[in-house]
Amino acid sequence: MNRREFHSTSFLQLLTLTACSQAAHAISLNDITGADASTGLKAALEKGALSAVSLLGVTDGFMRNDNIRIALPGYLNDAAVWLKKLGQGKKVDELILGMNRAAENVVPMAKDILVGAVKSMSVQDAKTI
Repeated sequence: MNRREFHSTSFLQLLTLTACSQAAHAISLNDITGADASTGLKAALEKGALSAVSLLGVTDGFMRNDNIRIALPGYLNDAAVWLKKLGQGKKVDELILGMNRAAENVVPMAKDILVGAVKSMSVQDAKTI
């Protein structure tokens, strides 16, 4: 394939994708009412809350995820470094594991609260999100 053909073909594909994207965006903005958007957002948030509960409310739900694992706060983490040097690493690890296990146990209990909050959202709440 000639270099010019490749660039012109890629450019035409880009223009086509851009035009399709703009058309889809215009259709979605014109066809969706505020009530539809609110209902859709509530459904998405409810599904997200249920998914989060199912992922986090299990053994190692927090411990296996580096992004949400609960660590010791600053000054306690500083103390933990010293405690580990003094041979108390096992106790520090037990404390961290205990905090994360407690969070994993509480998450399923919060499911009804999360779903209830989503279902009782007002349209203004949905717009704010």
